[in-house]
Amino acid sequence: MSIVRVLSALARPALAGTVLTASAAGGYVAYTQLQASSATAFQQVRGHGERLVVSEFGEHSDAIVAIDPRHIASRTTIATVAHAPGYGIFATLSPQGDALAYTALPPDTPDAGPGAPAQAAVVDDRGKTLLLASDIDLLIPPVWAPDGRSIVVRKNIPEPHSAGIFELIRLGRDGARATITTSRTAAIFPIAFAPDGSKLYFATLNAQGSDLYSVAPDGSGETKVAHLSDQITRGWTLSPDGTTLAYSVAEAGDQPGLVTKMLDLASGDVAVAIPQVQTKAQLSPTWKGDGQLTIGAVKPSGGGDAVQVQAAGGPAVPLTRNTASMDVPIAWSPKGDELVVRSVAGTTPFAAGAARLDLVSADGVRQRISSSPDTLVVGWLR
Repeated sequence: MSIVRVLSALARPALAGTVLTASAAGGYVAYTQLQASSATAFQQVRGHGERLVVSEFGEHSDAIVAIDPRHIASRTTIATVAHAPGYGIFATLSPQGDALAYTALPPDTPDAGPGAPAQAAVVDDRGKTLLLASDIDLLIPPVWAPDGRSIVVRKNIPEPHSAGIFELIRLGRDGARATITTSRTAAIFPIAFAPDGSKLYFATLNAQGSDLYSVAPDGSGETKVAHLSDQITRGWTLSPDGTTLAYSVAEAGDQPGLVTKMLDLASGDVAVAIPQVQTKAQLSPTWKGDGQLTIGAVKPSGGGDAVQVQAAGGPAVPLTRNTASMDVPIAWSPKGDELVVRSVAGTTPFAAGAARLDLVSADGVRQRISSSPDTLVVGWLR
C-alpha cells in the first residue's frame, strides 16, 4: 500500500496525531466510458436518490464508484483514472454532483513519489476530461467553488534550506488560471469557500502555530481571521452555513493529546467541542447537513466512538459504541441518515491496526463498504 494512501486514509498517522507535512506531487487523468448508450454511467446514477461516491485504489488505476446506500452491493463504476504505479488519486465531487476533480501522478512519471509535480483535472458526467494543470501537489485534494466552475489546488515550489514556496491556485473549467495567495513563511492548506463563494478560507502552519485566513476568489482582500493555536492543527472543516470552523489541535502541556475545537467566525470565540478529560483523542470533525458536529472520540477505557456534539464544551451523544476498534467520521449523507466512518482496529491510536470503510445508519445498522484502507470517500450524489 502506498504511503500516499496511508496518509489520506486517516488510519494510523491521523489517529496518532502526527504532524501534517507539506508535500507536492503530480498526476495524469484518463477516463473510460463504460456505457455504449447515449447516457454515460455517471449520468445514469444521477437523479436516482443518494449515492456514495468513492475511489477504489488499484496499482495502476483507480475506479470511481457510485454506491447505493440502500443496496451496498449495487455499485456503478462511473470513471477510471490511470496513475503511476502505487500512487492513487485524490478526488472531490462538485457541489452540483455533475463532475469530479482530482489530482494524480501520470503513469509514466519518472521517480514517482509524493513530491513529484501533479496534474489536476476535471471529468464531467458526459465523460469529458479537462486537464487544468500539470505542476500542483498530489496530496491536497481540490476544493470546489460553490458554483462548480472552478477549483482551488496547492502548489509547492521547492526552495533550498526551507519548506519551499506555497501557492493556492484557482483553476477555471474554462481554462483560466490565477494564483490567489502565496506564502514563503508557512505551509498553506485550502479548506473551503464561504457558501456564497465570496471568500476562500485557508489554514497556515509554521513554527508559530496555526492561523486561519480568508481571501477573495480573485486574490484580493486577504485577511487573517484568527490564530487557531500555538500548536499544529488539522482536519479543518467549515459548517454548512459557513459560520463555524471545526478543527483538531495537537495539544502539548500537562494533558497532551488531540482535541477538537470550534471557532465562531463572527466573534472569533474558540470553544472545545468536548472536554478533553472525557477522551484520549478527538479527531476528524465532520458536519451534518443540519449543522451538528460529529467527531471521533477515543475513550480513556479504550476504543473510539463517533459522537454527536450537542453544544460546545458539553456532553456528546455516542452514535456508535466500540471497545476494540475506533470509528473515524468521514462524511454524512445529504439527508443526514447515513454516516460513513473509517473503522480502525485497536483500542488506542498507538495500537491502530487494519482499517475499513463502514456505513452506519441513524438506527445503528452498520454495513461494510470496503475492507481496503485505500478506498477514499469522494462525496455524495443527491
